[in-house]
Amino acid sequence: MVSTVSYTVTRTSRVGVQQLFDEVVQEDVLPKVLHRYLLIPAVSHTEGNTGPWDVPGSVRTIRFTDGTSAREEVLEWESGRRFGYRVDHFSNALGPLATHAIGEWDFQPAPDGSGFHWTYTFYPRNRAAVPAVRLLVRLIWRGYMAKCADRCVELAERASAD
Repeated sequence: MVSTVSYTVTRTSRVGVQQLFDEVVQEDVLPKVLHRYLLIPAVSHTEGNTGPWDVPGSVRTIRFTDGTSAREEVLEWESGRRFGYRVDHFSNALGPLATHAIGEWDFQPAPDGSGFHWTYTFYPRNRAAVPAVRLLVRLIWRGYMAKCADRCVELAERASAD
């Protein structure tokens, strides 16, 4: 069995847990928070939703600013608590390295608001790809996730101030 490669970021926010959840999982959030980072292109838009984004089994295509794409499917949705999804069909450099990735967001109340843990787990295509995926996560992906997590908190706190 090929080992997986995971990374987790944790953030807190001044807003309540439901509001943080609602901002992070809104259907149009990706272009707002997934900006270009080093070699990773920004998300330009999503398209082709097969169902409501809060329903497990719904699928959409993510389009990146460099013309590449990926497929995203909702796996789990517990409002205010948990959101899980699968990303696959990478048309970019990840395609030869990983069959798919699983994203898991867990939300919880915090003393002065709320917080989340976001874990992204890559499933390398084969044993030979594991070192490359580990290097990608260590050098690029963790910074990408950190910036995205920060933008999610900023988005929720800005919405709260409006």
